[in-house]
Amino acid sequence: MRAREGGPGGAPRLAQAVCRGGRGLSGGPRGRAGAFHPGQDMRILLGVHQFFPRYYAGTERYVLNLARQLSLMGHEVQVLTYDLDRQGQSPGPGGKLFVHEYTYQGIPVTAFSHPFFPDFNLDLADADLTEEVQGFMEREGFDVYHCAHPLRIAGSLEAARRCGLPTVLMLTDYWLLCPRGILRDSEGDLCGGPEGGRRCLKVCFRHIHEERLQKRQEQVMHLADQADVILAPSCFLISVFHGNDCLKGRISLSRHGFDYALLEGLSPREAGGTLTLGYIGTLEHHKGVHVLLEAFLRVDAPNLRLEIWGGSLHETAYEARLKRMAIGDGRIRFRGAYAYEDLKKVLHNIDVVVVPSLWYENAPLTILSSHAAGIPVIASSLGGMAESVQDGVNGMTFPVGDVKALAERLERLARKPELVEAFQRALSPPPRLEEEAFRMERLYRSLRRGC
Repeated sequence: MRAREGGPGGAPRLAQAVCRGGRGLSGGPRGRAGAFHPGQDMRILLGVHQFFPRYYAGTERYVLNLARQLSLMGHEVQVLTYDLDRQGQSPGPGGKLFVHEYTYQGIPVTAFSHPFFPDFNLDLADADLTEEVQGFMEREGFDVYHCAHPLRIAGSLEAARRCGLPTVLMLTDYWLLCPRGILRDSEGDLCGGPEGGRRCLKVCFRHIHEERLQKRQEQVMHLADQADVILAPSCFLISVFHGNDCLKGRISLSRHGFDYALLEGLSPREAGGTLTLGYIGTLEHHKGVHVLLEAFLRVDAPNLRLEIWGGSLHETAYEARLKRMAIGDGRIRFRGAYAYEDLKKVLHNIDVVVVPSLWYENAPLTILSSHAAGIPVIASSLGGMAESVQDGVNGMTFPVGDVKALAERLERLARKPELVEAFQRALSPPPRLEEEAFRMERLYRSLRRGC
């Protein structure tokens, strides 16, 4: 159906623009102490709320990709995370938390956990974790701390401040605004923001006192104050924070890069009589896979196929429901979970990827991967999805959750499969992972230079 590309034609200009008044990537740290020697290798700590091998969603993949690339560039990189499973743990040096140390794909990982889990979504202050992480940072002698998600490890930013570490905070979702993280309320409706906590109290947290939500907002601002630079991978996410009068002028755009080595040798898809649609990701309700299935089942087109790749992390009943929906339609295949390293095999037979998410996706890895492989996307016209997919130009969009509208797009593709090649020609390849890592390296060095 199209010729595949193994990488971008030339290096796209690094995306360092600031959306709506952000500060850029050159701001220096405030009141840091320590010496900086230009060109030397750095000891870099990356923080994330959960990590491989148990957890493998987009933010975890972002951290792993960045850690591996920075390691290849000669830096010493470790990952700080939180262990929800409490496997292989021993008491931490401070005696208040447990710690589990392991290595994943060559990257040292240190995972902390509490004897009893606090309410991570409402209580950001965590003196015990801050104390334990501060000791860990001091023992290891890191040069910079980059937190990719502060859930469960919010105290790590305070610890980095106490240690005098230049600190970067990446926003990958809306958790600082929304205790639920995805701006969908308990009734399943999209939410524009907390409205100073009033909407949270009205819909999602009726049992919580207003003072507790106000305290959370104060803790969010304190947490953000610990970071020297705050980044986000989409303009949409920045606009949501600005629209809620949160972190205005502090967030800079930094697009995610893609590891094109994963697609090396990807052979061209031969033109044929069938058009294969693909869903790639977890089978969870907010991902909207049922919307895709309902729309596909409405389209009586023998030349359409649908491959669904991925499994459910927690929602096994939802996965079972999806498989029941597909019974009797031989055009639909559930391919199961896959390793990210097998992405080339997953994408090889797919002509168009569908992203039917029901929430404000920020910078979906699925769209990034598809565009890197030269595959057009049909996506919900929402959030960062609509930022990456221009309707009728490099793909198609449809109103979120609208089964009829999605079915109409699928039927149009079935009748005019030549649209796929037209969309492909309009695709702009995402930056390389190497570009992103070099951009981060320059940022880290600029922050240290200000020490």
